[in-house]
Amino acid sequence: MQRPRTRNDARRAVEQRVSVSSALGGLRRPRAILLDYGGTLVDEVDYDPVAGNRALLALALPMPPGLTLHDVMARATRVTAEVAARRDLFGIETPWPSLTRLIHDQLGTRFTRPMDELERAFWDASMATREMAGARAALDAFHAAGIPVAVLSNSSFASETIRHEIAKHGLADHLAFVMVTADYVVRKPNRLLFEVAAARLGVAPRDVWFVGDRLETDVAGAKASGMVAVWLQPAGAGPSSDADLTVRDWTELLRSFQEARG
Repeated sequence: MQRPRTRNDARRAVEQRVSVSSALGGLRRPRAILLDYGGTLVDEVDYDPVAGNRALLALALPMPPGLTLHDVMARATRVTAEVAARRDLFGIETPWPSLTRLIHDQLGTRFTRPMDELERAFWDASMATREMAGARAALDAFHAAGIPVAVLSNSSFASETIRHEIAKHGLADHLAFVMVTADYVVRKPNRLLFEVAAARLGVAPRDVWFVGDRLETDVAGAKASGMVAVWLQPAGAGPSSDADLTVRDWTELLRSFQEARG
């Protein structure tokens, strides 16, 4: 049950609308929109690596004698701590196939399926997401307005895997492309990624709105590359003046797009 709205709630809502309106005074409508994935286009509600590795072991032929799921998880935990967990520290991406080889080659696990099939099996068993409210309507509106939209995600997983998940929610139809850091070595906020994304969209960075929920990666990288940084402010997050535009949800993002100067 939701609590009743108070006067403070109403005041904050008005202040937020005024803030958005003021920011829009200096913004032009974009020629393209670039989106973050997790926390922006979809909400990542669960990640279960045990289930993912169990699915992988079911595809191992033959299973090494005595190998258990506990052994796999112990090795996976070590690889995560020594490699994957340091991605943001060094700004370098670690593709899922490479991480998987670090785990299973040492254990002697052998697979006959191609790596992309193994990745999909792991993903489907381990990841659960839901679409962000209002995203579908906004994407339809951007498409109707002739605005190309794409995704740029910090991800160890392949672009096909991320697009597969987006498509589960009916959100992939209008995407020009899904770009992941697993294909480009570096991670957001490295501006090289944003420059590549703008080039693939066929527009100058200054004509792109980048929408994301993280200030330190999405907003920082967008601003460093010359894009308009739109912060999709997470529930409970305090205010920030870092972004060019702050919106609380997709409905507000769409309204901001419609009200921006053409």
